[in-house]
Amino acid sequence: MGSMFNLLNVIDLGPDASEDEADRLVALLDREMTALPGIVSAKAGKTLPDALYGGHLISRIAFACEDAWRACEASSQWQSRILPALAASKGIFVDSAAYHSTHSCLSAGPRTDGIWRCLMFAADTHSPAESLRQFERDMLLMPGHVSTIRNWSLGHVVWTSGRRRWTHVWEQEFDNMGGLTGEYMTNPIHWGLIDGWYDPESPTRIIDIVCIVHAALAIDEAIIG
Repeated sequence: MGSMFNLLNVIDLGPDASEDEADRLVALLDREMTALPGIVSAKAGKTLPDALYGGHLISRIAFACEDAWRACEASSQWQSRILPALAASKGIFVDSAAYHSTHSCLSAGPRTDGIWRCLMFAADTHSPAESLRQFERDMLLMPGHVSTIRNWSLGHVVWTSGRRRWTHVWEQEFDNMGGLTGEYMTNPIHWGLIDGWYDPESPTRIIDIVCIVHAALAIDEAIIG
């Protein structure tokens, strides 16, 4: 079981944004986030190709607990440095989710180089409680069947902002993109069990297909904690 509390921001700079703009914002966030009070770790990076609603870049900040996150967002550093950088007045859209790492495994340790992948999603508001519990149990089977997954976490969202709502964040680390697009996506447990929870034509579907972000970042060390 995990105990970290995390804040994930999926950042869209608008249709006319340049690569230079994305690079500058990544550099600013990486610099400013590491100076925030109460953080355990922080990472910003440009979203890798073939994302679904992954924006231009993503930032992820880990805290020891939910109270540390709330204190950080109330701090002068957050208010004067982070919020202005992500202001909607600049044409920036941010989908944010703050969540507990409810279930996690960090057995791969702080291995360097690879990718971090997140799946942000929302269960239907009318989903039966038992269906939701079974869905989570099925998701937690995946690391035992997909050998390319390193560290992983399934988190419950407690706060969101932006254009969509979120209930869960599913994170994994891989050695490379092939570990995600290959064994993960083609594994029988994925298409034979998990896909039904997301497929609009499946009677078991409980995930809102409008509220999904699938995105990845290049990492040089483990960021799931």
